Amino acid sequence: MGDFAADPDVLSLIVCDQIITDRVTGKVSLIGMFAAVHSPRFPVTHPQICVYVALTEGRGKTPITIRIVDANEARKAIVEGKGVVEFKDPRMIANLALQFHGLRFPEPGQYRVQIWSGSSLLREARLHLLKAKMPPRPPGRPGSPPPSEDPPAPEDTGV
Repeated sequence: MGDFAADPDVLSLIVCDQIITDRVTGKVSLIGMFAAVHSPRFPVTHPQICVYVALTEGRGKTPITIRIVDANEARKAIVEGKGVVEFKDPRMIANLALQFHGLRFPEPGQYRVQIWSGSSLLREARLHLLKAKMPPRPPGRPGSPPPSEDPPAPEDTGV
């Protein structure tokens, strides 16, 4: 083998609502994993998207880019984050946890969450933005809340 730096291997690339890392054990919990976002209107601003990436087989300082783009890359990236991961040993596993707030998606369709090492695309995950159908309004006066289907709560008798 020559003296070249190979691209790291992606063990996982997961999109979720929240990432929690236990300070004592270092264990990572991924909360609310998803591959689709539903919205009745577009453009839509998603409050928070987290991306978890686990990498191994890297060597030395490795430039990493995480991007969210439309499937055809016809527009500018929705978001792009860059950094450097230092692999002191190729057997180590680098866990990356990124949070993106207030991402604006212009229209429904397919998007991609991508991880790059330098100019090499390592992996991508699909993210579908879907137009949600609104449930029909119940009959009644416009603007009035729908009738409750829950029975009334029993009164407290103090016994």
